Amino acid sequence: MATHSRPPPPRPLDLDLTIVSAKHLKNVNWQNGDLKPYAVFWVDPDRRLSTRSDDSGSTRPVWNERFTLPLVVPPHETVLTLEIFHSKPSETPKPLVATLRVELKELPDPDDGSKIRTFSLLRPSGRPQGKIRLKLGIRERPLPPPHDYHFAPPSSYYYTNAPPPPRYSAPPYVSLPPPPPPPYGTPSAPVDYSPYDQKPRGGSKIGVGTGLAVGAVAGALGGMALEEGLKYEEEKIGERVEHEVTSKERDDYGDYHRPEY
Repeated sequence: MATHSRPPPPRPLDLDLTIVSAKHLKNVNWQNGDLKPYAVFWVDPDRRLSTRSDDSGSTRPVWNERFTLPLVVPPHETVLTLEIFHSKPSETPKPLVATLRVELKELPDPDDGSKIRTFSLLRPSGRPQGKIRLKLGIRERPLPPPHDYHFAPPSSYYYTNAPPPPRYSAPPYVSLPPPPPPPYGTPSAPVDYSPYDQKPRGGSKIGVGTGLAVGAVAGALGGMALEEGLKYEEEKIGERVEHEVTSKERDDYGDYHRPEY
């Protein structure tokens, strides 16, 4: 049994409207000044739009403004309503200048939105007064772009590919050999042979107590090192004397000659 797929639903439609100009309007504000008209229009009474006012003070206003009105019902049921008002309050509570009603089903070539069409206006009393020029066209509403669509301009457009910043790298670790051991017999700390009452060069900001404490510690370390050095020198002198005595005895026996009998 063959199955028939449902036709896709019709795409929504919009009314492409351009309000160009009007002429021969009645000046409802003639007692107070010039006419400064603007237009209010709709296809859905709950969604009304308006043009700016033409403040040139003429009964031949020019707006030349373009709008897009979503069609909430099919085109053959849609009616465009347009009303022209004076922009400043006058003695009348609602300074209505003229009105227009256009049934879209009566439009010749409804898909041609570039054609300028001229319509007659009606005064509030119902009498014809003035004309208005419009561009009307029915077109399919464009589909919105998909959510995952992203426009990526070329790399040479608006910006350039800059090189990344250099990465920080720590200096290589180098294993240094341990320092050589001190030679045998040298003191473990340097000995300061300068007198303690030597005055430092330049002005010093160290207090008397701090200087005495530092001098005491340095004196103790220097005394210990000096004692170790003197002890070492005494041992070296003893070894030298013993060596000299032994060498002399050997020389004395070496010079001895047995007498001949």
